Amino acid sequence: SINLFGGLILPPVVGALTTGTEDFQIVMPGLWIMASSPIFLALFPNVLGACMWQIAMTVGEVLWSPRQDSWTAGLAPSGMEGLFFAIGSARSLLSPLGDMAMGFLNEKYNTNCPDCRDQYGHFCQYLSVENDVLQCVSVQESCDLFLSVENDNTVPTCPKTCLECATWEATNPSIFWFMLMAFSMSSPLAVWFFLPFLRGHHARNDGCYGIFKMSTKRILGILGVVDDCISYEYIEESEMRATHEEGVIVAGKE
Repeated sequence: SINLFGGLILPPVVGALTTGTEDFQIVMPGLWIMASSPIFLALFPNVLGACMWQIAMTVGEVLWSPRQDSWTAGLAPSGMEGLFFAIGSARSLLSPLGDMAMGFLNEKYNTNCPDCRDQYGHFCQYLSVENDVLQCVSVQESCDLFLSVENDNTVPTCPKTCLECATWEATNPSIFWFMLMAFSMSSPLAVWFFLPFLRGHHARNDGCYGIFKMSTKRILGILGVVDDCISYEYIEESEMRATHEEGVIVAGKE
């Protein structure tokens, strides 16, 4: 719910506060915030950590996602915006592979406790007493989980979490979230590596579109700093392209 409502409410606010800012000045910090958000669950694998993870992930997403759409629309020729948006969304085709990988890692490092759940996944957390038989039930059905009164006559409790399940084998879920954060970091790093090309301020022979051209601002681009050093090759190439387009237009009119 945190991510859902944040995605509905925050984008207009962020858009109003960042009007006039270059796209990647907002995209890069947003990517880093979202990529590093699993650190909260890695350090605090509990409900509080999950809430902090959702908040950080939502803040990062509302920063980079709308600006990515803005950048994509700026690249598209007039009338072809839909095609460019479709190409930009093609990464969603790989989502099933990511889901499979996350499911495998989650099963290994954050194991479930099916013995303390019903067939629908609800915890058998409610105690039912019938004919002196203590049985744990869920909100939907009875579970095959029976309890006995302790020697000191204290009434046992039914498990509300896997931590309270007697048959659950403890694992270290922090490993999973540290691995997820490490994988996520590849995204902002890849965008930063190709950032000069994505910004389009360099020609091909200028350090391969500026990718291999090192400077202080090139390094600080990892945080979204604008590299305002536009190469002369790029200016010359842009002028030649404009001249060629004008020539094509004139020839077409003749």
